[in-house]
Amino acid sequence: MQTPQRVLVIDDHPLFREALTHLLRHLLPDADITGVGDVESGLAMAKNHPSAVRLILVDLQLPRISGLAAIGLLREWQPDTPIAMVSGSEQPSDARAALAAGAQGFVPKSLPPPDMLNALRHVLEGGVYAPPSMADAILDTAPQPGNGGTDEYGLTKRQHQVLARLCQGLSNKEIAREMNLTHNTVKTHISAIFKALNVVSRTQAVVESRLRGIVKD
Repeated sequence: MQTPQRVLVIDDHPLFREALTHLLRHLLPDADITGVGDVESGLAMAKNHPSAVRLILVDLQLPRISGLAAIGLLREWQPDTPIAMVSGSEQPSDARAALAAGAQGFVPKSLPPPDMLNALRHVLEGGVYAPPSMADAILDTAPQPGNGGTDEYGLTKRQHQVLARLCQGLSNKEIAREMNLTHNTVKTHISAIFKALNVVSRTQAVVESRLRGIVKD
């Protein structure tokens, strides 16, 4: 019998947990969605289900252990699971801190439900999400054509190497291992690739790179 996919929501506001659970049903209708009010309960689930968690959403402000600290703790048990911070904050500094801690997304609670759904879908597809108002500040590592050793596509030599492995279907973990990089470094390169190619998912990056002849089969 196949183990059901699980989604973990860590937020100390019951009404928001309920609303987010309802929204997630549209994204992962068959998933077992668990909502908890503190990091300790979330860690217990992460430890008990190390291979079945599909997505983790965590608030910034939580009792006893903050959401930022939680990201690193959760990563110990869920190294490959996408983690997004869903927060009432709209400060670029908080978004930057969340991504630096290892999150793949920073999703403000003020987003309309369709936009929040698209943001979470983007994270699930392997992208790094931040709202447009924060994107420039957070993804400022993205290259500009002609600067810092980038080519006409705005990609560095290292980003070409990462892109080639994306086209081979390798996961972030496999790319990190093969290129001797950290997971966060790989995510940073992929974010820069997405911005340079003007795409929002791994699949789109692969298609666009082949259409432009950046990566050949």
